[in-house]
Amino acid sequence: MKTALITTTINVPTVLELYRACDPDVMFFIAGDRKTDDMAVVNFLDAIPNHAYYGIDLQHKLGYKCSQLLGENTITRRNIMLLEALKWGADVIVSIDDDNIPLDEDYFADVTQYFDPESIMKRCPFYGMAASSEQGWVDVGQLLEPPASHRGFPYAIQPVLHVSHVVNAKIGVAAGICLGDPDIDATTRIVNAPVVTNVSELLRAGIVVNPQNSWTVFNTQNTAFIRELAPAMFCAPGFGRFDDIFASLITQAIMRDKGYHVHFGKPFVWQQRNPHNLVKDLRVELFGMEHIHNLRRLVANMPNPTVRGIYEHLAHTDWCPPNVPEVALAFLDDCEKVL
Repeated sequence: MKTALITTTINVPTVLELYRACDPDVMFFIAGDRKTDDMAVVNFLDAIPNHAYYGIDLQHKLGYKCSQLLGENTITRRNIMLLEALKWGADVIVSIDDDNIPLDEDYFADVTQYFDPESIMKRCPFYGMAASSEQGWVDVGQLLEPPASHRGFPYAIQPVLHVSHVVNAKIGVAAGICLGDPDIDATTRIVNAPVVTNVSELLRAGIVVNPQNSWTVFNTQNTAFIRELAPAMFCAPGFGRFDDIFASLITQAIMRDKGYHVHFGKPFVWQQRNPHNLVKDLRVELFGMEHIHNLRRLVANMPNPTVRGIYEHLAHTDWCPPNVPEVALAFLDDCEKVL
């Protein structure tokens, strides 16, 4: 099984030195942008084997239809690295941010155990605990210590967690947990600024959500997914700070028909968050907060949904930014060439 790590650069990604120490064979794909000091990154990465770094000009030269449409100073350049990882032949893609510090040297072993039947950890398929709720939503942030609702989780929903068991569950997405400065919305960070120092025993053991009975949200930090789901994990720049959150709903819509589950638990990382303007973060979260239920209803009501079909439907809504379907369909055309 071939595993690839994808990320973008905000600063020189020195944390990749630690990820490399966790596994010498995982291929790293790193995207720069116009603000990135390319030479500083290149000079640092000289000491990191098995990587490919792409500045903006090189990304454009790859010839992907979506490249110019994505914009240049945006974290959604990650999509280009996803395409490159698929072209390389990755079976599992691990998406991280460059401020995610792995807490265990078994980081990649913890990731791949959910997808590889030959893993020595014997976690594929998954036998263990499952989370659901009568409200039809599960917030993994309830299982952090202290609790901190996951960024993008619908603010008006307060789910009561129900825990049951599951056997022989297929994992399509493994969402690891961020400790330290967790992935929360700007409002929570402004008001409370929680520091997560522990998780519940449920997360330490691992717990799954079945998209057939409950929705959840996950991000592109410390998150792994299988090749089959890669097209659904497209992050659209027009969705602001909900780019990965909306991708998680689209991915779950595809997973429902295929019988895949979302796993929450290991691997854990410590997020030493890069500096952010929290007022700006809040401003670009408002669109997603307003429309997350619109997207959920759209994907939930589509029979036999496809990623292309979802974006074609979005093109006819009165709330989706018009550039989103255009760049998404271009990305899907690119996907067809590398899958």
